[in-house]
Amino acid sequence: MTQFIDANVIIKAFTDNNDKEKCRMALCEEFVTNTLCLVEAQHGISTIKNNATYASNCIKSLFKGKGTIVQLDKNLLFESYRRIERYDLNIFDLINYVTALINNCSEFVSYDNHFNNLEIKRTEP
Repeated sequence: MTQFIDANVIIKAFTDNNDKEKCRMALCEEFVTNTLCLVEAQHGISTIKNNATYASNCIKSLFKGKGTIVQLDKNLLFESYRRIERYDLNIFDLINYVTALINNCSEFVSYDNHFNNLEIKRTEP
């Protein structure tokens, strides 16, 4: 049962909030994310903590874990554009959702409700 981890979960794992430990635990399991999520998370952590170096180190730590990091390449982008009329998601969220679809993820772990009622069940950590 592979989970896709959205950027907001990564951000919460490395910043002070009530969900921090749950989010960290999610990152200790096998998961899938993509380079777009990592860029978004690095920016979010950097903004919240006002520390780009800390944010970069947090993201680099994910490369050592159990996660699969899918590259945003022309094939993923093409597959996302192919589905743009099918889903009511902005292109950034659609790229993340399509990443989960093509990697056979059983859950989409996110705090964003707009991933509700899609083929992959949205859960929270």
